[in-house]
Amino acid sequence: MFTVRKFGLALLAVLGLLVSGVGAPGAGEPVRRDILALYDSALEPAIDETGIHLNAEMPLNHLGFIVHYHDLQDGLPTADSLDGVAAVLTAFPRQVSNYRAYFRWLVDVAAPKVPRVIVMGDIGGAPSPLEARRLNAVFSRMGLKLKAGEISNVLEARVVTQDASVIGFERGPDPIPESHPIVEREGDTASVALEYETPQRTRLQRSVVVATGPGGGYAASGFYIHYESGIGMQRWIVDPFTFFARALGEPVFPVPDTTTVSGRRLFFSHVDGDGWNSITRIERYRDKPTTSAEVMLKDLVEPYPDLPVTIGPVLSDIDQSTKRGVAAAEIAGQLFALPQVEVATHTNTHPFEWGFFEDYDRQRELALIKGTPTEESKSVIEQVGDAVASVWRRPRNPFLAMSDALPRAYMNKPFSVETEVGDALSETEKLAPPGKKIAVYLWSGDALPFEAAIAATRKAGVRNLNGGSSRFDAQSPSVSYVSPISRPAGDQRQIYAVNTNENVYTNLWRDRFNGYAQLSETFKRTEDPVRLRGTNVYYHAYSAERTASLNAVKSLLDWAREADVIPIEASRYAAIADGFFSTRIEWLGGRSWKVSDRDGLNTVRFDAADDLAIDLAGSVGVLGTSRHAQSLYVALDAATPEAVVTLKPRGEREAPADAGQVLLAQSRWLVSDMQRDACGFSFETRGYGRGEFEWSDLPAGTYTVRATRDGTELQSAAVTADDEGQLSFALPFNGFEPAAISVRCQAEEGRS
Repeated sequence: MFTVRKFGLALLAVLGLLVSGVGAPGAGEPVRRDILALYDSALEPAIDETGIHLNAEMPLNHLGFIVHYHDLQDGLPTADSLDGVAAVLTAFPRQVSNYRAYFRWLVDVAAPKVPRVIVMGDIGGAPSPLEARRLNAVFSRMGLKLKAGEISNVLEARVVTQDASVIGFERGPDPIPESHPIVEREGDTASVALEYETPQRTRLQRSVVVATGPGGGYAASGFYIHYESGIGMQRWIVDPFTFFARALGEPVFPVPDTTTVSGRRLFFSHVDGDGWNSITRIERYRDKPTTSAEVMLKDLVEPYPDLPVTIGPVLSDIDQSTKRGVAAAEIAGQLFALPQVEVATHTNTHPFEWGFFEDYDRQRELALIKGTPTEESKSVIEQVGDAVASVWRRPRNPFLAMSDALPRAYMNKPFSVETEVGDALSETEKLAPPGKKIAVYLWSGDALPFEAAIAATRKAGVRNLNGGSSRFDAQSPSVSYVSPISRPAGDQRQIYAVNTNENVYTNLWRDRFNGYAQLSETFKRTEDPVRLRGTNVYYHAYSAERTASLNAVKSLLDWAREADVIPIEASRYAAIADGFFSTRIEWLGGRSWKVSDRDGLNTVRFDAADDLAIDLAGSVGVLGTSRHAQSLYVALDAATPEAVVTLKPRGEREAPADAGQVLLAQSRWLVSDMQRDACGFSFETRGYGRGEFEWSDLPAGTYTVRATRDGTELQSAAVTADDEGQLSFALPFNGFEPAAISVRCQAEEGRS
């Protein structure tokens, strides 16, 4: 069962802050957040297919760590490449190539440079007695001792140690364990989570299969995650959050948080343009053929001016050299003109398989077109569905083909990164009102772009998004189905969508067309008991093709309209995600950290922090704090590039002496450039829908709220802070454009 982690942070409330583990630099030095993950592409061909990416990276991201990957087929990492690395992580499915060289590297190069090693799954090979003794340079730091050989007489094994705080997270271990290496306790420094005792000839042999210690952690194959091959489902046996936190020494530092903005869980929505020109089947539109894009405009976008949505058509779908394209582009222009719509593109020719184009061969592509079985096609959306469902068909135009045998939708021209990225961005932006810039590139198809494609979006100055397929519900009942923040590709980084789209819920757009309403279950499970994700309604234009699918999306938008979330643009989320990786955290000594290079990320988090509070006097650039599930969220001011976060023990509340101690508790709009003084505060704000604000730590009394925009007064009203120092108010005007807000105490008003 998913339970809230407890890392012993109560230690912080003692005389001073105890900073431990891999996040323990010297004062003024950066916190170590980098994990080096080793994999063997002979066993796991790509990063996104590794067990580490699919299972371990998300919990590590949640704890604040960045995972970097190294393929053993490229040789072993150099000693210099290990500088600043917090830990080496492996999760090999079986023996790696040249495992003896790997063992030597682990002992001779990694162990002296890296404070912790986390070994999950196969050790990497079957060590000889001599190799096992040498590998104990790593295992002994965990409080463990590795021996050559394995426990194979598992039928008679019995559990002698089982730590319920680690084992049984989503399911328990199998009654009959798998064969496993012989790993014993050495001394008393290991925290053993699962240990067996097995008859071995004339004696009983104890073997540790899950443990953490001062030098890292160990979890044997078959004992940390269980895969049910018959139904293709997996669940964690160990609590990955607790296991990794302990293996990394439970370091204390402000975790860059990608789920929360201005004290509220974030929400954004984005649309891929697939099905833009398909004709809707909705009854009330049958008198006149109406495209899905038109229905989306009328039913899913215009009625929700309080919810931003990022919309990316496929450029070839709105090609104005055709009559259909002219009409399609007109709808795009109408959408882009709405203030709640952010402009994006969903590629030029809609690649299905991005890897095909990394080393592009036009003749190979033409040969695929020629060799594809033929069948008349009725609509682009039907072709998309068939492509995903592996059904071959060719439309009348042989260069417009949707099939899993073909690499993209529109193939009449040769592929190039310049046209696929550059043209899609520049030509789509022309449909937007003057001054409204395109902001996001939305990946298509398998959403596995290669390095040069991602680099092209970065060079163009836009964010990139899509892929990941996060889902957590009855059909995907494990946190292992929640994706990490991103996928690395060379030196570039693809930002994943927060939630998967409706195609997954509708059996690849074949049935259960109302299935996307089930996304609400993922919203709940990724919020309680721990907030793992923000919320994201991600759909395609073809959701406006059917009544059931349209209503499913509307139900989710209606939820977002009423929920305690902060609606933001997709590009802002992507900037937050980028900021997770760029953020630099320096421990300043005591209870303070400097947080800089944040990009769009402006929230940090401390877990198990019931006994902690912000020390506003010792902080710089802090807007306020909020709490959820024993975590303390600290909102930072985007106007302060180098923020300082200082903590103090959370004591009994005292009445604030003046307004200079005010803290933002939560808001539905963005808050920045906050200024405080003894009689009030001011800030800049913008947002969507209701301008709701809650503040804390104010002296009780009456205050005047004034709002202006470009020198024009928008509102002036009296509001009251209660005896608990809580102040709430709402702004009645739209927040599409920034407004300046001042809140002044009654005493000052009396003097004026």
